[in-house]
Amino acid sequence: MIKFLKLFVFLLNHPQVGKYKKIIFVGFPILYLIMPDLIPGIIDDLIIIIIGFLAFTKIAQKDVKVPKDSKTNGDDDVIDVDAKVIKDE
Repeated sequence: MIKFLKLFVFLLNHPQVGKYKKIIFVGFPILYLIMPDLIPGIIDDLIIIIIGFLAFTKIAQKDVKVPKDSKTNGDDDVIDVDAKVIKDE
């Protein structure tokens, strides 16, 4: 849950994620929460918010481009090797 929230906040603040995606998948569910209830109860509000936020994180991840020459932060297993061919006589 904490990883999801960190990812959500990161994507919400990231400049490469389009504003229209932020409005559609985050703004509309929050607006639905504020509007008078069409269906009494809070269950429908929670379902709309959860679906909107999950869809936002899934779709917005595709917008963030990572440069190919970026350094890893130690989370991935990376082997960097400089090789040189030496002739044996």
